[in-house]
Amino acid sequence: MLQQGFELLVGKLLMLLRASLALGYIPTSWRHIRVVFIPKPVKPLSQVKSLRPISLMSFILKTLEKLLDRHIKDGVLVKRPLHQNQSAYKAGMSTETALFQLVHRLEKSLIHKEIALGAFQDTEGVFDNTSFSAIIMAARERRLEETCCRWVRSMLESRLVHTSIMGSSMTAKVVGGCPQGGVLFPILWNLVVDRLLTITNDLGFSTFGYADDIVIKVQGKFAHTVREIMQEALNVVVKWAEKRV
Repeated sequence: MLQQGFELLVGKLLMLLRASLALGYIPTSWRHIRVVFIPKPVKPLSQVKSLRPISLMSFILKTLEKLLDRHIKDGVLVKRPLHQNQSAYKAGMSTETALFQLVHRLEKSLIHKEIALGAFQDTEGVFDNTSFSAIIMAARERRLEETCCRWVRSMLESRLVHTSIMGSSMTAKVVGGCPQGGVLFPILWNLVVDRLLTITNDLGFSTFGYADDIVIKVQGKFAHTVREIMQEALNVVVKWAEKRV
């Protein structure tokens, strides 16, 4: 219907989207999300973590998400860009960019005959565990308009998920995280983790990110000194993470 009748519907849809954003209100029918579970490759299905929950959401809600995503990327982040060492969800950057940055630093350490130590962090369950407050705080720090922040919070907090697996069904209200399969969360997570990249790099640690994958690289002439510096970096990471879950 949306595809075939777009010219007739666009005016009403625009009014609806504008009202939702202005009021920070998510219509009841948009709040209901069906979650399906996709098996992860080469993982035993007997374990919960072997299944990836994907949220099937309202197309109209995702339209407004996409418009807000464009606003953040083409407006907010133009004025206040993300850290240069973040390679995910950015035009012209990829996993290869992140790898190149790290390998380049490692090569410099080898040239100077230094010891290089790396700590690789895969942040577990960012879609499920990142607190609503951490997401909104990061958006406000980036100067995202309060109207948009209010809408994002409403979208996150008002969700009702429905799922059915192995003959059992349940409905639950979400208390944290973002819908995996939604449009906005990748850029929202970039806003959250950007603070970690900024803090660690400002303290002198070489930190690179690709979405929820972070690597910290330190170098020096003496092994015990390198270990101590890395421990300081990990302490910063732990302190940052405790405030965001």
